[in-house]
Amino acid sequence: MLTCLALVLAVGAAELPSLAAEVEAEARSLTARTEISPELFAGIEEFSTDAESLSASLRQLGVEADLPCIFHGISEDARVRATELQAAATPAEREAAFTNLRVLLDDAILIAPMAAAAAAERRENPD
Repeated sequence: MLTCLALVLAVGAAELPSLAAEVEAEARSLTARTEISPELFAGIEEFSTDAESLSASLRQLGVEADLPCIFHGISEDARVRATELQAAATPAEREAAFTNLRVLLDDAILIAPMAAAAAAERRENPD
């Protein structure tokens, strides 16, 4: 079933660099958020879905390294961070939850360009 989901989420090799850029842009946008709101949770969900799509696309393209697994983990962790934010009852808990989310988003910001570069290299050198 996960394989079927991965195929549905995957984008073509030509679209992969723009998907990586979108994941990076979404992460940058989310890091600026300071208030818990329905828009924040919608943004996290969209980011998570796009990160999973990037993972599936990298895997389908045959990018070796750890990038497909990293983006799969980022996708899952984003949902965990959203749950932490929803459960945060005190200002200290909210701050801790936002810090955890920002650490994850910073990782995505740093790694997304690597995913685009790995995909470009794989397209140029398919063997």
